[in-house]
Amino acid sequence: MPPGWRHQLMANIRSIARPGPAATGRWTETAKPRRILYRAAGALATAVVGLVLFAFLGLALDVGHLVIVRTQMQKAVDAAVCRAALNLPNQAQAIATVTSLLSSDNFGSITSTVTFSQDTVKNSSNYPEINCSLTNNVPTYFMRMLGLSTISLTATAEAVLVDNPGGPFNYTLFSNLDLPIKGSQNITGSAHSNHNLTINGNVNISGVAEGATGETINGSGNIGSAVADTVKDIRVNGTCNIGSESGGATNIPLSNYNYSQQIASTAATTYNTDQVFNGNVNINGNISVYGNVTLNGSINDTGAILATGNITVNGSATISGSNQVFLYSSGGQITINGRGGFGSRTSSVILYAPNGTVTVNGSRNINGHIIASRITLNGSENVDGNDYPVKSLSVSNYAKLIS
Repeated sequence: MPPGWRHQLMANIRSIARPGPAATGRWTETAKPRRILYRAAGALATAVVGLVLFAFLGLALDVGHLVIVRTQMQKAVDAAVCRAALNLPNQAQAIATVTSLLSSDNFGSITSTVTFSQDTVKNSSNYPEINCSLTNNVPTYFMRMLGLSTISLTATAEAVLVDNPGGPFNYTLFSNLDLPIKGSQNITGSAHSNHNLTINGNVNISGVAEGATGETINGSGNIGSAVADTVKDIRVNGTCNIGSESGGATNIPLSNYNYSQQIASTAATTYNTDQVFNGNVNINGNISVYGNVTLNGSINDTGAILATGNITVNGSATISGSNQVFLYSSGGQITINGRGGFGSRTSSVILYAPNGTVTVNGSRNINGHIIASRITLNGSENVDGNDYPVKSLSVSNYAKLIS
């Protein structure tokens, strides 16, 4: 081999591998426009996506703001009508209360309308009622780019002034412990248990059937709605017709509704031993008994009988006219016997044993409420609490939202 042949070979290889000027020009001129085009397209896509995300973010912020304002409006109008209802029947004072409370919640400058018309569906008992409608034109921030500079929001509320104690007295049947309802029962109104509610047989409940810790519905019948602490705690078997099922039932402490001292301290008549009442019984001004009570006679007044022991009502006992009796056993049981007319026709009775059991024997109609630590219904009962609010015991009025 001639000298230097390796150097010549390497030089030839380099000359072959290296692109010439023309080739270099073609590569360069083709790549530059493509790179520029790709970069422009990427920038445009980023801008469009960013604009869309910005628009959605702006819309979300506006909607979130409207939800917050609407919630504040509803809370303000609910509180205003509840407080104002306590001023009824003084309508001028009620309006002044609404105006003052809305102003304190920073809604005094917006449009509010107060009326006192009766909602015949939600206020079938014809309690004094107040209604308020609050309308607010809320400014927007991002929606104004779409031509929506303000959104009109409305919040309404209805409240009534109820002349009964509320709480457990809102129910036709109220049991602090498990509540079994069996056989053939017709309940006009609602039933509540602070524990488990169990329904067997042909049971009709026009209102709400509530079990604060659970509910089991067997058999047939019709129930307005079933409510437990959660929907999954409602167990339905059989062919019962139920309007709706929902959660949200809560415990209502009976201990918050203690009226024994009130009755004992104001009673017109006080007995320190067991009493048996025959014939005509005068309960005007209330009766307080330190012991047991047995009722055989006729009650011709509206009022309360308080007993520290047991109360027994026998079949011969009656309540005349449209009077109402509040039977209150503070430390014992209440037992209703026979098929008598005690608390039927146009009269009514409130059976209240917060620390004991109310037992109803025999088939009968009862107008009023049964409220106890435990309830036992033997026979076929028709209990109507819807149309018979508490009027036999003087208690403070309270305001109740109905819408």
